[in-house]
Amino acid sequence: MNKKRIIIGGILLVIVLVAVYGWYQYTRTVQGLTNVRADFSVNATELINEFVSSEDAANKKYLNKILAVKGMVKNVEAAQYTIVLGDTSDMSSVRCVLDSSANTTAGALQKGALITIKGAITGFNKDETGLLGSDVQLNRCVISN
Repeated sequence: MNKKRIIIGGILLVIVLVAVYGWYQYTRTVQGLTNVRADFSVNATELINEFVSSEDAANKKYLNKILAVKGMVKNVEAAQYTIVLGDTSDMSSVRCVLDSSANTTAGALQKGALITIKGAITGFNKDETGLLGSDVQLNRCVISN
């Protein structure tokens, strides 16, 4: 009888520990980038040119890093919470998907404004045709001062 209670108690303890760990994983959030120091600070057109000239070298340098990108606002896509940075005469751009904490500030931005956005670089979409322009992708972006 005593051995049976120890086994049942051990099983219940394991169930409780798994439930606590599962709840922790379910409720955790991603760290915001507002107070995180950027690994690199770069101009939007320079960043695009680095990826266009050598995508492999730029991926090794920037992929999964935090960047502070300074550039001119080409477009604000409020429905997708995206700010597009770059030169208006060029089809290529830096697409910055805003963090949920920065969504409210995107509506106040005007085309042509010079801003700095901090975000995690997630990739590069190269335009093979030469018609649409290439895009550098940033995620979890916040507008820096």
